[in-house]
Amino acid sequence: MSEVFHLKILAMEKTFYDGDAVSLNFQAFDGSYQVLAYHEPVVMAVKEGVMRFRVPGEDGKMIVRTGINGLGLVNITKDMVLVLVDSIEAPEDIDRARAEAALKRAMEQLRQDQSIQEYEQSKASMARAMLRLSESGNPFDGYGDK
Repeated sequence: MSEVFHLKILAMEKTFYDGDAVSLNFQAFDGSYQVLAYHEPVVMAVKEGVMRFRVPGEDGKMIVRTGINGLGLVNITKDMVLVLVDSIEAPEDIDRARAEAALKRAMEQLRQDQSIQEYEQSKASMARAMLRLSESGNPFDGYGDK
């Protein structure tokens, strides 16, 4: 069996995961990171993206869990990894209709005259919606340049 560490993933409104893990993969602003047991202690910013972690299952089999996360921080210590994000949801919990509506809204906002800040917010909203749709299956049905 692989070495495990304690992983706790917290969002503003919920505890997403609290238990043993074998690995954690996440996006930081300077690239992708993987954390294994006995990782060097570090604190870093987490970028919006897909977080995947492997947990020990029954009969020694590994289970891969996935979360679509917002911005946050990860604190890696010698015996624990604490992830604090503003939001995280499992792919099966994504409301596709809501994500599709958010994508349409963001695409429409990008067509409008906006300040630089509004433009960047619209791009971020569109990227978030596309990520949520891609992780929940069939990401871009009916979307594209028309």
